[in-house]
Amino acid sequence: MAFTFIDSHCHFDFDPFKDNEVSYLQMTKDKGVTTLVVPSVNQSNWNQVSRLAHQFDEIYYALGIHPLFITSSYEKELESLVELLDGENNKCVAIGECGLDFWHPESDKEIQFSVFRQQCLLAKKHQLPLIIHSRKSHDMVLKLLRVIQPERGGVIHGFSGSLQQANQFIELGFYIGVGGVISYERAKKTKMVISQLPLDKILLETDAPDMPVFGFQGEKNTPDKVQKIFEHLSLIRKEPMQTISETVYKNTTSLFGI
Repeated sequence: MAFTFIDSHCHFDFDPFKDNEVSYLQMTKDKGVTTLVVPSVNQSNWNQVSRLAHQFDEIYYALGIHPLFITSSYEKELESLVELLDGENNKCVAIGECGLDFWHPESDKEIQFSVFRQQCLLAKKHQLPLIIHSRKSHDMVLKLLRVIQPERGGVIHGFSGSLQQANQFIELGFYIGVGGVISYERAKKTKMVISQLPLDKILLETDAPDMPVFGFQGEKNTPDKVQKIFEHLSLIRKEPMQTISETVYKNTTSLFGI
């Protein structure tokens, strides 16, 4: 039985894909992956992700500032982001990758929060969903989203929080991004959470070239591995594989309008 997938989070402008896009896109098609959503990390790759999306029909992109890629010029970058979003960007389907990352104790939480807040406001203004990176910061992200209430919601990328936190995000109109972490035996808590979420609130993502699926450790992750993540998702869900495939595909097209 053939299934169809979308990789909702793939850094296709990074190595090893750079200058090898055609061969990697063929590889993804061979595994049933029809579409890629490529988020950016800051102004340094906004042009690259836009170029890819306009070069290849199967690619869409997002513009944003990742919390770990905030530079000293972040205020000017935010001004540039405003200008870009005010222009014609018919294949720009989200704001992101943005969010909060408090993993490192020396993180400047105040600047991260300010940059994230302004991107949430831009998402609200332009009626675009958010692609959110949240590490050790779910409660703070939830607090900000409750205040701003972006109508188009978004996705919590690479989610590994609690069931309660997942449901709080879902109540705010967000989807939960499911990646290769569920392929690992040690990820018992995350697998338990994902197994209990509403199926119509789940997206599949690789985060390629990072976050390899079990069995491919030490290799660059690739977007065709969405198929493997789907297989692992099917092992922890009760629904038939066809239902899972069709529902998750529909979730992704609905969120991003593609």
